[in-house]
Amino acid sequence: MATIDEYAAEVRHDGRLHAFTIRSLQIPVCQACGEKVFTEDVDQQVNDALRSHLKFLTPTKIRNALDRLDLSQKELAARLGIAEATISRWLSGTQVQSKSMDRLLRVFLAFPQVRTALCGETMDAELGAVDITTQ
Repeated sequence: MATIDEYAAEVRHDGRLHAFTIRSLQIPVCQACGEKVFTEDVDQQVNDALRSHLKFLTPTKIRNALDRLDLSQKELAARLGIAEATISRWLSGTQVQSKSMDRLLRVFLAFPQVRTALCGETMDAELGAVDITTQ
């Protein structure tokens, strides 16, 4: 295993190419030829660095918010209208959410009114189609 002090990464995510530096990348090196071997662990380090670069919620922060709100992955998926498997991939760190989903997650997790409004199958069909007025 080798440590690269500063690894210049370029990752295409959400339709854009992002260039950033990963500090202290731990990567296996082939003993025979010296080639760097990109494993799942290395991919995880790259995904973590990409999340940090983009200032996205981390899997730990999402999981902590779900615990704080006593919400399951299944409930979150239903309310956001996405597959439960997608939430699972975000929480395991194998997939980085899009910028729009990161923003929706932040709003959903931060505001009780949004959690109430986005109630899954029973959501008001007119939500967003008309202005909300206070009486």
